[in-house]
Amino acid sequence: MLGGRPAYADNNEPAAPQAAIHELITKTLALLDSNPDGMHNDPKGMMARIAEVADPYVDFTRVSEEVLGVGWRRADKQQRARFVKAFRQLLLDDYAAVFKQYTGQTIKITGARWTDDEHHRATVSSLIEKSAEESIKVDYRVYEVDGQWKIYDVVVDGVSLLINYRDVFASELEQGTLDALIAQLEKKVAGAPAPTAQ
Repeated sequence: MLGGRPAYADNNEPAAPQAAIHELITKTLALLDSNPDGMHNDPKGMMARIAEVADPYVDFTRVSEEVLGVGWRRADKQQRARFVKAFRQLLLDDYAAVFKQYTGQTIKITGARWTDDEHHRATVSSLIEKSAEESIKVDYRVYEVDGQWKIYDVVVDGVSLLINYRDVFASELEQGTLDALIAQLEKKVAGAPAPTAQ
């Protein structure tokens, strides 16, 4: 089901970031293929299992800091912890939701490129081929931390998840408090079992 190469022969190309995303997609598709009726019979359970697969590949603290901006710097330790926990579940739910309509479509890794001179950031591009006429482009923006490549943004058909949430949260914080925003997020993800932290 998965196309594309997990590595490049050219050492100047970002082979390690591409391999990390290749691994994530492979694990996700293996889960879906092992239970083809799962999304129909138990969508909530399947989405929770997909979230568990994706969890180790995302730096939730970094993403939380990026989306809150000034709000993060002003937050105390408890507020930060509550926000990361709720936002983590929201992001994992978003990732799992991409596969709600999965029925064996081909997902190809189409390339990767460095996005900084130090080769600590990269963008890995993929394509979900829904039909001969329709496909969805998904870019994973990753950076290296402690020898591992972690996702800090996902761009679907040109729309950045990080920037989208940053704009929404900035608007919310202009009208209310951080505690109110956190409570709203907690309410939104209530009832969705949070995967065990890695």
